[in-house]
Amino acid sequence: MSQQAFKAHSLLGAFVADAASLGLHWLYDVDRIHHVTQEHDDSAAFVPLTPSYFEGVPAYFAHANRQDGQFTQYGENLHLVLKHLLAHDKHLKMDEFQQAFAAHFGAGGTYNGYIDRPTRGTLENIANEKLTPSGVDDDQLPALSKIPAVLFAYEQSEQMQDQVEAIIRSTNDNEESVAYGFLFADLLDRVANGEDLQSALSAAADAAHPDIQEKLLAALSASETDSIAYGESTGRACHLGMGVPLSFHILKNTGSYREAIEANILAGGDSAGRSILIGTVLGAIHGLDTDKGIPLSWILKVQNNAELWQECCDLAGYNER
Repeated sequence: MSQQAFKAHSLLGAFVADAASLGLHWLYDVDRIHHVTQEHDDSAAFVPLTPSYFEGVPAYFAHANRQDGQFTQYGENLHLVLKHLLAHDKHLKMDEFQQAFAAHFGAGGTYNGYIDRPTRGTLENIANEKLTPSGVDDDQLPALSKIPAVLFAYEQSEQMQDQVEAIIRSTNDNEESVAYGFLFADLLDRVANGEDLQSALSAAADAAHPDIQEKLLAALSASETDSIAYGESTGRACHLGMGVPLSFHILKNTGSYREAIEANILAGGDSAGRSILIGTVLGAIHGLDTDKGIPLSWILKVQNNAELWQECCDLAGYNER
């Protein structure tokens, strides 16, 4: 598979994983998730948005204004930066991006959905012209959501690391967020360049900032191979110190795109936040492979899927014909 195909499939993998997670996002009760999946052909992916699933258990129904097949705020962030890069010849123009961010997520904007803490704080900073950077001190998973598009736009460029850090700090001006963001970028760069997944996970963990390394190595060496159960050790919430180690555990212990995305949703909590990392990595590795890749039936459930695939191809420079 060509580098361009890797990139296009990787981006598509992130979007499909995010949309697949929407219906059960922020449902923390894994028993409830299990019972719901039994009602939907034993699949946790693309479960229809249903408020009653979130009642009477630890959960937060955040997506009342979303529709099945749409993205959570994580996928919206990735899509926004992807479109920005396409409009600016694959260059990140931070002033213009901040304007686009405010126009999309701000009051009266094109996005109709949940606004998380980093997004809300970033909108306030942009409104107050605090722009360098515009992010807030926050250690949650939105820090990772925009990285894949920027990484692929600047790959093999001396600017790549600076631009990855800039897009992280555009919403999450926090040292732990930068450390986890560089880890994600390193892992994705490794698999996109042909390194096998298990070696890439180990190498990325070994190269990670010392402050985050221990949790990653623990996830990769855990004797517990069930990621639902391992989520009790990491926690299932939005913080990077919970979500990234659990994502590493899922990647370590699953064998296909479908299995990993299902395991991620079944693990509960901020499944959509984790889905960007997991879906991007496995989209790059497995692509559209019939057995292990992104299922066609899932792609077809994503709204505007044909246009989205073309955008992924355009950023990747991939002409599939």
